[in-house]
Amino acid sequence: MTPGQAVTAGRGLGSLSAEEFRILESVDALALEWAARIGAPAERHAELLTVADLSRIDYFDSFPQLAHRVTPWLDNPGDDDLVLTSASCYGAYFSRAGSTVGDRTLLTVRQTCRRREREYTPLRRQREFQMREVVMIGGQAEVRAFLDEGREAISDIAASLGTSGDFLIATDPFFKKDDERLLHQKLFPTKQEFTDASGLAIASVNSHRNFFGERCDIRLADGTHAFTGCIAFGLERWVDALIRSRHESA
Repeated sequence: MTPGQAVTAGRGLGSLSAEEFRILESVDALALEWAARIGAPAERHAELLTVADLSRIDYFDSFPQLAHRVTPWLDNPGDDDLVLTSASCYGAYFSRAGSTVGDRTLLTVRQTCRRREREYTPLRRQREFQMREVVMIGGQAEVRAFLDEGREAISDIAASLGTSGDFLIATDPFFKKDDERLLHQKLFPTKQEFTDASGLAIASVNSHRNFFGERCDIRLADGTHAFTGCIAFGLERWVDALIRSRHESA
């Protein structure tokens, strides 16, 4: 690492070598192959989100520490209400706000995400990183089956790349204290992280129940709010995990 790279890495701004980038793309290719097999087409969404959209999902109550708000270099009224996305799936929900979807609406999206953290480590915890997500919007039973399939897909991808991990229960603080779904989250975990031997979470299985369906008014044909779930791959973290695994094997 050069002195310049060390400075940017210390601020969470990582670079990838040619070999690291090759590994990252190989992981993403496997995730895309799985997405294609289950019928999830690729979409592209803006990486700048409005404060209004994020407020409707209580983002600033749940994740205030992660937000990167965009400030114009020159005064330009109206451009100061934008925030850089911290997850790839948000645009999929906001773009469908007020719409009706099928019971099994699938898609995949890869975004550059930004998160403010207390400290940064190259590949493992960066301010800016690539996230591949495979998302389902639909019926409760369909989303549950999708998440079970996604959990299996994560394990299969890891095995095909010569590494392994464990699923651990985690939480996302979307639900307010007086929301009955918070109790449901504790009784029936809605987030599972796939961690490598070092304890690094490199992928996750996420059930949002009908939270995004309600907040974005996404409905099914019967008029009920849609359920959502996503399978997320932190691509730089996979690079770190695979390099460590290969070094240990050697």
